[in-house]
Amino acid sequence: MKNNRGLTVLELLSAVTIGMIILTSSFPVISSFLSRIEISTAVSSLTSHLSEARYLSLSESRKVRFRIINRSGRLDIINNHKWINYKSWEMKGKINITCNSSPVFNPKGSASPMCTIKVSNKMYSYKITLSFAGRIKVKKMIY
Repeated sequence: MKNNRGLTVLELLSAVTIGMIILTSSFPVISSFLSRIEISTAVSSLTSHLSEARYLSLSESRKVRFRIINRSGRLDIINNHKWINYKSWEMKGKINITCNSSPVFNPKGSASPMCTIKVSNKMYSYKITLSFAGRIKVKKMIY
């Protein structure tokens, strides 16, 4: 009586084939999940920086400007009638950001001019709207 403790080539090939089928069928789900995480992180970061700009203008009693330049953002604070860079950051990932203006937060909490920021990647798109009252609204766009 012979004792075989190994796998045959056929068993090994079958296991590898089943693994490949499972991996290829789950790829679209994983890709969609990663894309959703990437865009939600970008939207969260932008709304956080907008809130920080409003809070900074209220607490410091000075004007604060929010700017988006080529996938990077800046908060500028006014000092002696000149804008000084207070904080800068870089957006990571394959995210497209467009902003129609650079809003300035006033010491009373209002923002001028009204601003719309569009954030998108290959699968999702969001619109962040900043009202004159300084309120931030986030809306998911449908392709």
